[in-house]
Amino acid sequence: MEPVPSQTWSYRGAREILEEKGVLEELPIIAEAYDEYGGGNQNLADRRELLQPIDWEQEVTVRFEAPNTNETISRRANFDAYKSGVLLEHERGEQMRANWHLMKMEATYRDPRGFAAGDDVSAGVLLIPDYVNFPTLDRTKNDVQAVLGNYFGFSIPLFVWEYPTGD
Repeated sequence: MEPVPSQTWSYRGAREILEEKGVLEELPIIAEAYDEYGGGNQNLADRRELLQPIDWEQEVTVRFEAPNTNETISRRANFDAYKSGVLLEHERGEQMRANWHLMKMEATYRDPRGFAAGDDVSAGVLLIPDYVNFPTLDRTKNDVQAVLGNYFGFSIPLFVWEYPTGD
């Protein structure tokens, strides 16, 4: 299993960034870990066995803050994985959750101050198994171009892979 053009979409040069950082070739290992063990914290240790040898951190925290007249309002969020400036999310549930992942990536790309890894972000990756109805590669591509990019200035280089599974 490897990312082939018919199953992928690269926005703003993300594929080239991933190749340059040497992480594109590691995406099949990550996809396999999620396909085999699923998402969620209950499966963290099982996925770690596959991801640790390739040095991907799991459940990396970001904190978004906005000053208010009386206090600072904040919201914590996690990314499924992170390595070398690349944020990664896996989604097999619904399109709106995929879009939330993309918004978190964009916010962290624009302002990495609350990012626990302490690094700048170069690109984002969204992995989607091919057996789900939503999200899909095409719907994500349309949402980014027609809505997020057009109305909200979505600018993070993004690589989306609808990876093949045995299902």
